[in-house]
Amino acid sequence: MSDSPGGGTLDTGMVLEGKWVILQLIGKGGMGEVYRAHQLNLKRDVAIKIISPEWLKSFDCDPEEMEISLDRFHREVQVMAQIVHPNVLQIFDQGSASIRSGEKELAIEYIAMEYVPGATLRDTMSDEGFYPEEDRTSEWLTAYFLPLLAGVGALHERGIVHRDLKPENVLLSAGTPKIADFGLASSCIAKPITRSAHVMGTPPYMPQEQFMDLRRTDHRADIYALGKILYEAIEGKMGPDQMPFKQARLKDPQEPFFRQLDALVQQATSEEKKDRLSSVEEFGQSIRNLLGTAQAPHETPPIVVTSRVPADKGSFQAVKWLVLGVVLVFVAIAGFFLVYERPVERVPSAPPISAPGSGGAPESSLEGKRLVEERPERAPQKPSLPTTVKGTDEAVLKLIAGGEIMLPENFVSGGTGQIRVESFYMDMAPVTNHQYVEFLNQMLAKIEAENGVVKSQGEIWMMLGQVKPGYEPIEFRDGRFHVSAAHHAACPVLRVTGYGAAAYAKYYGRRLPTDVEWYYAIEKGGSPAEPGSPSFESQRALPIPTPVMAYMPNSVGIRGLNANIGEWGLRHPQDASARDGEKVEYVILGEIFKQKKEQAVLPAPLPRHPWEAFDKVGFRCVGEAD
Repeated sequence: MSDSPGGGTLDTGMVLEGKWVILQLIGKGGMGEVYRAHQLNLKRDVAIKIISPEWLKSFDCDPEEMEISLDRFHREVQVMAQIVHPNVLQIFDQGSASIRSGEKELAIEYIAMEYVPGATLRDTMSDEGFYPEEDRTSEWLTAYFLPLLAGVGALHERGIVHRDLKPENVLLSAGTPKIADFGLASSCIAKPITRSAHVMGTPPYMPQEQFMDLRRTDHRADIYALGKILYEAIEGKMGPDQMPFKQARLKDPQEPFFRQLDALVQQATSEEKKDRLSSVEEFGQSIRNLLGTAQAPHETPPIVVTSRVPADKGSFQAVKWLVLGVVLVFVAIAGFFLVYERPVERVPSAPPISAPGSGGAPESSLEGKRLVEERPERAPQKPSLPTTVKGTDEAVLKLIAGGEIMLPENFVSGGTGQIRVESFYMDMAPVTNHQYVEFLNQMLAKIEAENGVVKSQGEIWMMLGQVKPGYEPIEFRDGRFHVSAAHHAACPVLRVTGYGAAAYAKYYGRRLPTDVEWYYAIEKGGSPAEPGSPSFESQRALPIPTPVMAYMPNSVGIRGLNANIGEWGLRHPQDASARDGEKVEYVILGEIFKQKKEQAVLPAPLPRHPWEAFDKVGFRCVGEAD
């Protein structure tokens, strides 16, 4: 049986239908089990959800009803598979299989779908609610609730009603909400109300008609659930028995912004479905009108930041130079016929910030963005830079617009004064356990793991083992790295060395931030709360482990900066030799090493050896903005 806690129907290592290698049981409920699996032919991880034998046995007394329910389930999954929407979990395949469990042959039904580890919408919501913070509420509505409405709208356009919408059923893939757990509950013919809540729905998010008879529900049942989710975001988390089937309303909204949201909550959760909002489109438009947004966000997928081309990808380089050559020829011809004029001089690019290689000594093979101190002013940068991009590791990066900054006296050795920082992209959140495990498994041919030490060509990348008693997030077994539990996947990776952090950044075409960039991101975005305030102290008091999405974002959308974990970075180069890669100094950034609580400024970056690892130090990456 599965080696996961509680066991499962499928064994770890089993190959289902000749296509899916079962890796881990990651969830178990009344109606089914969810496994992480690897698709052999396409070499990708997927989630496999099976209808458990125990649930199928519940129909033994009525074989005809079981057959009808399974037929409806198959038809609906086929429809779901046709929906390609960024806010709906994608279905890859469905099927039936016969497996051996002990001495028995079991018939199972399964779905293969997109694998999204880690956080859920619940992790973006405060237990105490956002009220009365209008800015945080607006940001949450824009980043999460409006995309959720867009996903539900895509379901409704196909005539599909989810019937079990709740924060735990909305997964977050690099910050993008994806609706999950559809198909099963809405495909089953209603049973008497004594059946489990999982089959019927979840009481706080269920309208009365769904409780009385599942067949009476339509798309307005989902609108009711969405209204309850919005209520929770503003007012705070509901208990399992709080307000089942009842209309929700905010306690005492004083500001016009929250009074209008209260009206929407009441209309969405009306006990009479005829009085509810007519559609999720109407729901979304009302919120956009309130926010002053002209159109729905996330209509265009985020731009993907592809990695800088490694040395072994010559074919891509050839294509790039070919395209560049065609463009230059076109420009030359156009210039000749338009006007005889002296050619425009090209300003040579500045050499990149250097970073360590993977062979022991640092080398200047990692491209990076320079910070300008003493160079002449450059031409104004193009205004077309997107504010959000996505990395090849699925990380979301936010644009940090360049500008001037006055550094504190203790921050950069070799002098103080005003420095110009060029625009760059910064990871919205620290790198997670899941992301780092995916990286390690891509590098298996180049690394070794012995006695809890992960090395590559003599460099220590990571120290395995317990981060704290009872928390050992990453394991190495059966020749691969694994996240020990699904709920640890979205937590920041810790005990990574400077070498290991830089290797990850280089692999995905990014780099570690310099101390000046890190400080500038704090100053540019501001803290999510003022030091000394309850919100600030509660963020700094977040326990380890905590999912990265639980950290409040600053005004430019960066989460967890200077929170309760430190981060690896590079010392900002102070002279030409450092910029040319002859000197690279690793530092740890953050207040976790502050000696005196009453210090008014950030402590200076702490120089550390790049082979060291710490229980409270992770990292994030930055990318180019050109």
